[in-house]
Amino acid sequence: MRLALYCTQNVACRVIVEDHLKASGMDYSLENSGEFLVRNFSNEDRDQLNEKLSRYGIELIENEPNDLVEQIKRAIIEMISRGESLPINISDYLSKKLNYSYGHLTAVFSEATYTSIAHFTIMQKIERIKVMLLEDNLTLTEISYRLNYSSVAYLSNQFKMVTGLTPSRFKEIMLKKANAVSS
Repeated sequence: MRLALYCTQNVACRVIVEDHLKASGMDYSLENSGEFLVRNFSNEDRDQLNEKLSRYGIELIENEPNDLVEQIKRAIIEMISRGESLPINISDYLSKKLNYSYGHLTAVFSEATYTSIAHFTIMQKIERIKVMLLEDNLTLTEISYRLNYSSVAYLSNQFKMVTGLTPSRFKEIMLKKANAVSS
């Protein structure tokens, strides 16, 4: 049996899941898509993990790999994390990649997740910006270009709306935390 855990919304979620998987001694791998693949687990292992994660508001979902909503999420995450410039028209990209009309994809996605593909994409872009700010040593102009923002100002405004911080303030805080931990 194989269990897929999707923890795409934030880094904290991934850390919590990974800590619990390690503590449980479960055989898992973390895919580029943010998906944890857990192998060789019993129903008891699954139930215990679900109980532990539910305290954090993290829900264990066992979906078949061909589930359309998960395909949409993976396609968006893959698109954003691949490091090159994003396609200008995400709706065309998803339609071609998944062989469904964008109208169908948005209807299925919003019905299952209670959010839009556009909102999910924005949240994934913000998470990618955080990583790029801390790990890739890129300027905001370079990040803006790679993630297909129309301007640095638009990227900064969207980042601040979602996180409550400007990108530079976020980076400053995270570097101070990293220095405090390493000291």
